[in-house]
Amino acid sequence: MSAAPPLDPNSDPASDPLLATALAWSGYLRRRLQAYPELAAWLSQHARQPVDQATLLRWRDELAGATGNAPSSHRAPSDPATGQAASPTASDFASPDSTPGDPVLPVPACRAMLRQLRERVFCTLIVRDLAGLAPLEEVVGAMTALADLAIAAAYRSVAADLAETHGIPLDPASGKPQEMLIMGMGKLGGGELNVSSDIDLVMLYGEEGETTGPRKLSYHEFYGRLTQRMMPVLSEMDAHGHVFRTDLRLRPDGDGSPLAWSLDAFEHYLVGQGREWERYAWLKARAIPAQAFPGSDSEAQLRQMESLRIPFVYRKYFDFDALAALRALRERIRLDWQRRALGRNNMDSALNIKLGDGGIREIEFVVQLSQLIRGGRMPALRDRGLLAALHAQRDAGILPVADVERLEAAYRFLRRTEHALQYREDEQTHLLPADPEPRAALARALSMTPEDFEASLAAHRAFVADTFRNAFGMAGMDDASQGEAGRSASNGTGSGTGNSTGGADMESTLLDQIHELFGEQGPELAARATSLLGSHRVRSLPETSRRRLETLLPAAVQTAARTDAPAAATVRLFDLIEQVAQRSAYLALLAEYPDTLARVARMMAASPWAAQYLTQHPLLLDSLIDWRTLFEPLDFQQIGSQLTADLDTCVLPDGSADVERQMNLMRDVQRQASFQLLAQDLEGELTVEKLADQLSALADMLLAETIRRAWPLANRQPGAQPRFAVVAYGKLGGKELGYSSDLDLVFVFDDPREDAPETYAKLGRRMSSWLSTMTSSGRLYEVDLRLRPDGDAGLLAVSVEAFAEYQRKHAWSWEHQALTRARYAAGDAAVGARFEAVRRDILLGPRDVPALRADVRAMRDKISAGHPNTSGKFDVKHDRGGMVDVEFVTQYLVLSQAAAHPILVENLGNINLLRLAAEVGLLDPGVAMRAGDAYRTLRRVQHAMRLQGQEKARVAPDALPQERAAVTELWNLVLGD
Repeated sequence: MSAAPPLDPNSDPASDPLLATALAWSGYLRRRLQAYPELAAWLSQHARQPVDQATLLRWRDELAGATGNAPSSHRAPSDPATGQAASPTASDFASPDSTPGDPVLPVPACRAMLRQLRERVFCTLIVRDLAGLAPLEEVVGAMTALADLAIAAAYRSVAADLAETHGIPLDPASGKPQEMLIMGMGKLGGGELNVSSDIDLVMLYGEEGETTGPRKLSYHEFYGRLTQRMMPVLSEMDAHGHVFRTDLRLRPDGDGSPLAWSLDAFEHYLVGQGREWERYAWLKARAIPAQAFPGSDSEAQLRQMESLRIPFVYRKYFDFDALAALRALRERIRLDWQRRALGRNNMDSALNIKLGDGGIREIEFVVQLSQLIRGGRMPALRDRGLLAALHAQRDAGILPVADVERLEAAYRFLRRTEHALQYREDEQTHLLPADPEPRAALARALSMTPEDFEASLAAHRAFVADTFRNAFGMAGMDDASQGEAGRSASNGTGSGTGNSTGGADMESTLLDQIHELFGEQGPELAARATSLLGSHRVRSLPETSRRRLETLLPAAVQTAARTDAPAAATVRLFDLIEQVAQRSAYLALLAEYPDTLARVARMMAASPWAAQYLTQHPLLLDSLIDWRTLFEPLDFQQIGSQLTADLDTCVLPDGSADVERQMNLMRDVQRQASFQLLAQDLEGELTVEKLADQLSALADMLLAETIRRAWPLANRQPGAQPRFAVVAYGKLGGKELGYSSDLDLVFVFDDPREDAPETYAKLGRRMSSWLSTMTSSGRLYEVDLRLRPDGDAGLLAVSVEAFAEYQRKHAWSWEHQALTRARYAAGDAAVGARFEAVRRDILLGPRDVPALRADVRAMRDKISAGHPNTSGKFDVKHDRGGMVDVEFVTQYLVLSQAAAHPILVENLGNINLLRLAAEVGLLDPGVAMRAGDAYRTLRRVQHAMRLQGQEKARVAPDALPQERAAVTELWNLVLGD
């Protein structure tokens, strides 16, 4: 935005170039200047500076007369008929107790002051906006700040008036005055009011009671009267206009309900009757800062309000009921507009830049749908402001950067056009002129040629309309995704039992279907179906959910029958359906979206472990909506930054971290990422090695975030940063992590502070608890800390020096074996580098090779004894010729030969270490290659058997002969007799 040129003190203010564009376009402004010429000079002076909060307060105080030096120009406009002031000056009404920061005016004075203030703000914004001086943020910010100020002023004045007669309502718990909570909804709540906007308000209060004055009122009556008397102060039209049109219809039960609701009644309403479209309405709700009674404290009520609003608006699980209701709401809005448009001489609805195709409302839907869908699990998306929420979705990777840039450009263009339309006659309109001449004038008011304006308008609206359609598609709600099952469910009809013919008929039809499809397996599956239908979860379902179930069960049976493991898939689908039965959103998803049901069935058939994982964590069903995204590579940098942003928003009302929410959120993120990898795994998109790398990288990221969250809970030194690192051993150390692997960890620090041992031990305890505590979202990881120096008897966190001392002087050979697979995983990089230096130094140290060889062989025997196998089958991990033999050989080679061949110290994995050993002449290349291939095959077999739900990876005794022979050959060559 360019700066305004300085005003020539000798010029006619009305001819000021700064005013030219505004005067050419706005009939309202021309009439005001004709009626009150002194307004031109005032605007020439004041429209050169931004309209911000400080400006509004200064103007308010001038108009209220509280500063004692209100300007003579542009006071209360004079009545043209009498030449007298249309109302007494505000200074005549100023209370002697008023201060510039908190004037309490009698109601008539408050009315007059607010209308004058609104005129100042509106006229100034006309000039600044059309001159190109005010960005969108200034315009909507000024109007929102004006609304906040006006509401607070009207509230103070009316409350003071009522309190003189009826006394002050007191909070029974604290004895302090109890304020009314004034909730700004919609654009007011989001801080983005347009220049001629209505304001939507909902009035709430804390406790019930009775006022203290001579004419007592119940709080219900007091706050109701307060609301009723406030509204004309803001919205009643008089000779000086109005401040804001007000709308109270978003309160519970709308026009037919009390004007003010207690929080208890409000909670009862939300829980029992809250409708889906009201979630949309309460998404932006914000408490207006307003205080009428000195000494009051509304903090507890505000906390209670947010504790009701957030879980009502943001659901942890993907809510298809909500999406369907919101789409229906949007269609009702458009249909309502079209009906009204037809009633206005067949006015074309395409002229409406708010409700028409590609209009502002569609941008709002694109952004707010994603907030409602994902905000329950991604708190960083919950910003009330549209542009801030749009940017959050860009940062979270939900919307592409290019799309966000174009949506933002469209939003800014349409909002500026909307404001220009409203500047013309101070009307709440969103209609473009139909005739060419005023339309060209509109373009000129926006400093554009008519051709450029029309081209930009068409391009923006086309992109918005297309994005809007795609947004519903991504949510699984576009028309194309509604299969026959969905249409049947919607119509209350359907194939088989989908027409609600009664529970007994439905069960009979389902059982007949099972017997027909599954033959000999039919009786067993029919018994499981009967058990499902008789379960408490199903019997207690409401009617809507029962109808969905009647549609879903036959579809599930038919879909499972088409998989590679029909009977197993059917049983597992029944288990899942029983688990999610009480969550109507998931019944809707599976019943109405056959493609998603088919994907679930294929996963159920492919892997009992995957089926169990999905059943235990049904929120993962959300990931199946857009199947393509499951096959995109995980971007750990983006996931990590989004997780940090989401966790930062998990705070309690006092500003402290909400640890329980943070722990649950981290678990949900871990489940979602693991499920994405699982989907790729089942489709053959990942090798076992690549999968292990990805799961290990995920664990590293979550460990780093855990340090960040646990440190404030352990540290007492302000501003101190943790000089601390997590060392990974075992599977995580070797980057061979599986889906449900434990984490073998050691905590080290390097910090000179006096309380370092206690602080880092406490950090270690906090981390262990953070990782392994069972919450409502499950456990993040099982953690094993026994590999630290001195094991269970040792300190939970050790200094790097103490770790090095232990490894040099006290560690057993098996601990040095474990060190070959250890690595720095998370925390302070400098501390991690010190650990890696110690590790390298230890592994490169001289050794008694015969003694080492004996120790390694003895430890291998001990491992075998600890995993006895009497099954007659071959255990691919623990039996001789299995994976452990390869791992022990590589560990022995590193410990015995690294001094001569330092390259072996690198933690590169067993297969690569075998290759390197061959390259430096320690192994025959053919032996190394065969053993490496065998190890890869054994890992693949183990992984496949785990996905089939087998706890122990054991195969037929004569299976894998070549692999076992290759491993035995390697063992005998290196460690055999």
